[in-house]
Amino acid sequence: MPKSYLPDEPGAMRGVEFKFDPYAQVRSRLTQLENLGHPTDKIELLILGGTWSSYRRDYQEWFVARCFDALNGTEGAGLSPEEWQGVNFEAIHTLNESAPHRNVGLVIETRPDEITPDELCWLRHLGVTKVQLGAQSLDDHILEINQRGHDVAATHRAVSLLRAAGFKVVLHWMPNLLGATLESDRADFAKLWTGLCPDELKIYPNQLLASAELYEYWQRGEFHPYSTPELIDLIVRIKPTIPRYCRVNRVIRDIPSTHVVEGNRRTSLRQDIHI
Repeated sequence: MPKSYLPDEPGAMRGVEFKFDPYAQVRSRLTQLENLGHPTDKIELLILGGTWSSYRRDYQEWFVARCFDALNGTEGAGLSPEEWQGVNFEAIHTLNESAPHRNVGLVIETRPDEITPDELCWLRHLGVTKVQLGAQSLDDHILEINQRGHDVAATHRAVSLLRAAGFKVVLHWMPNLLGATLESDRADFAKLWTGLCPDELKIYPNQLLASAELYEYWQRGEFHPYSTPELIDLIVRIKPTIPRYCRVNRVIRDIPSTHVVEGNRRTSLRQDIHI
């Protein structure tokens, strides 16, 4: 299970159900969508959870190929990552051009400090078209005390490289991190539109879980989660400042409320904001 996920989140539950097998997960999702009446002739495939770039490259190639086997309607080689040698990866992509489920976008998730020219060449080889980056904050002090392991300059550098290489960019932004306030979060959010300007945005309000290191800070009185009304007011204020070209994918994580110790527990936050 990726470190930032819980086994009873909807997406993670699907992974656990199929033992994280890429072929089985994609086939199941296609069947579910078809049963609900959705067209599946064009598919944007998102491979999310953890830092994609940290996995072995042979495993990455195998994983993508097995996803495409499912889209192509073929069982494919069915090889394990350890057996993956000499299989024609390009042929799998070519077959998909006339497959029943054509891939029109491939998305991975990684860290800003993982983006290098060499990494971009590799992502292009895999067929990636869009990259999600966990920026989280645009304040170096906040990033440092939350042990993010990268600075703001890394985010700007990564976005510049991705733009130059023609990738779409999705940034993750997280209010209510340790050390942040409602006022500093409003100022931080405005920095997204100075030199970054992501194509898409995910807003991940920080949520306090008993299993997180942040829990100890809360016990000592050094961290205070925003209340639901405070969080709604914050997002109501900042959301109208988002440029029309930027799509907001989400404003809350699907973390079951039973895991949240204190602070917002409502997963319907997007609807609450519109009310």
